[in-house]
Amino acid sequence: MHSGAYGQELAAEGLDIGVRAGAPARVLAWAERWRATALRTRPALPPDDPDLVAALAELRLVSGLIEDEALAGRSAHALRGRQARLERRIQDMARRAPGGGAVVAPPGVAALAARLGSRVLVELVAHGDQLRAVLVRDGRTSLHDLGALADAVDLARRHRFALRRLITTGDDAAARAGAAHAAATLDRQLFDPLRRRLADRALVIVPVGALHAVPWSALPTCAGRAVTVAASATVWLGADQREPPAGPPVLAAGPRLPAAHTEVRRLAQVLPAARLLTGPGATAATLTAALDGAGLVHIAAHGAFRADNPQFSTLELADGPLFAYEWERIDRPPGCVVLSACDSGLTGVRPGDEIMGFTAVLLALGARCLIATVLPVPAEPTTELMLDLHQRMRAGARPAQALAEAQRAFGVAGDGPARATAAAFVCFGAG
Repeated sequence: MHSGAYGQELAAEGLDIGVRAGAPARVLAWAERWRATALRTRPALPPDDPDLVAALAELRLVSGLIEDEALAGRSAHALRGRQARLERRIQDMARRAPGGGAVVAPPGVAALAARLGSRVLVELVAHGDQLRAVLVRDGRTSLHDLGALADAVDLARRHRFALRRLITTGDDAAARAGAAHAAATLDRQLFDPLRRRLADRALVIVPVGALHAVPWSALPTCAGRAVTVAASATVWLGADQREPPAGPPVLAAGPRLPAAHTEVRRLAQVLPAARLLTGPGATAATLTAALDGAGLVHIAAHGAFRADNPQFSTLELADGPLFAYEWERIDRPPGCVVLSACDSGLTGVRPGDEIMGFTAVLLALGARCLIATVLPVPAEPTTELMLDLHQRMRAGARPAQALAEAQRAFGVAGDGPARATAAAFVCFGAG
């Protein structure tokens, strides 16, 4: 487990030598060596394992029963014990799955530059207690000192806290001021040393683990700019080169969320050829099957991130929760997935920046792009943002650019909570 930790240990010396020599290409190469294990090219679970299918179905049933007991105010102690046993069983199946998964060799600067075009790659690297950045722009690399890693992590935490408070409590003056201050300070630390080279270009950002949950568009430098977040430059390059499947769009709405049904029905007017999954028809099995080969997927549902085990993070569907584990069984991953669900873009970060959760699963499968949230979001304003996003993508804008433009329009027209809601969405993979 957590093989990324071993790669990090092996690469640490190479990173140190590259930093001390002031050799950005060498630093990038060593960073990519251990980040290459963060996302693998093979699903962790066999798609035709009947024991796995049965265990996941039972876990969905038990999770639904626990929810029913909680809503009724009754204890679910015995059911939670059964849930924990099922989760351990599924984890054991994952560990016993044959094969180790292919790890793609890190690309050189020339290969990255050829695909980046006018975009700039910003790869963040932890070097001891310092944060550094390697830039790739127009085929040239540069290395930059961004100050103390702990300072950036603390600012990111404060920024998320203020935005969450702004979203959940309304237009609170203290939260608004706190969010603005943290965003400006974090922005200066991360981007002031890079600003001259960034100009107004689109960005591909590879964060260190502790910064994977940053709502990037809320930072002044990123506001209104196309920003794509990737687990590694290697993963970004593979995703950007991948041709998306041509299957019809899929729109799905989960239960107990009236705004979700409104959202997907309004989106169906923008995407008239889409397959619509609502009500009792929006089951885990139906949605998983519909994802196979779809060009675009939009899911509006309650989401729950499991920090203790991100692979058991869920989206709530008609027959119970859909687990991140289950998407590892898709044969032909969708091209672009939009998750209009709370915390759906959060990841668990293991040693070596190995990420786990819906983002990791979808990108490891071969999905080209994922747009998801790194904060809880209210349903009603989210719908308007999603409509704008899909209209721009249908008009031909790339996902990252469409999201940036929709967020900018939302920010101009909305109040503090509306802008914070918009900022919660991040484009992962290859925008």
